[in-house]
Amino acid sequence: MTERVAAEQTLRYAEGLRELYAREREQRRRAQRALGELRDAYGATVAALSVALELRDDQTGGHAERVAALALELARAAVPELVSDPELEYGFLLHDLGKIGIPDAILLKPGPLTADERSVIRRHPELGERVISRIPGLGRLARDVVACHHERWDGSGYPQGLAGAEIPPAARIFAVADAWDAMTNDRPYRAAMPFEAAVREIEAGRGTQFDPEFVDPFLAIVRRRAA
Repeated sequence: MTERVAAEQTLRYAEGLRELYAREREQRRRAQRALGELRDAYGATVAALSVALELRDDQTGGHAERVAALALELARAAVPELVSDPELEYGFLLHDLGKIGIPDAILLKPGPLTADERSVIRRHPELGERVISRIPGLGRLARDVVACHHERWDGSGYPQGLAGAEIPPAARIFAVADAWDAMTNDRPYRAAMPFEAAVREIEAGRGTQFDPEFVDPFLAIVRRRAA
């Protein structure tokens, strides 16, 4: 009798454990699904913000998405460990966030900028980092891109004059893609540069404007895209 009671209690305990495990597993699935939906919504919001920002000075609204896609492709080829963090793409998309603080009279000026106006424009990486530091979910990786995408390998960039490996890898990757997109797309003040001319410009910037390590993989990517 005692053995039968003990066996029944054991079975009930096992059944209770199975039910508890099933409930816990379903709760985990729901939480993962909700987290995925939240990440998707966050990414869509970042993409929409980037388009809204660049429409101030780019009526096509296509620069941020083009350059982010190109920079991500280079990152996958050259520093693949960075790509697993969604912050990388967010930083690429929001690289010019700081231009929200630049007056239209300077940002949209059709002619050459004065020295004082150029100094104002050069504040946008610092302004962008200040803004992005207050956005939940965007940490160091995204801030690296926003703050340092105008630094140059030889130390002649801005705003900090960083050189070589002092520049975060994400910003070094982005700098190549950003320069290429600027050269190969029409601007109000000039037409797009021919493909081979842009290739020569990227090659000329090896070791001065760009990290030498990223030039060859980048050119392989754009040649493959053009084939």
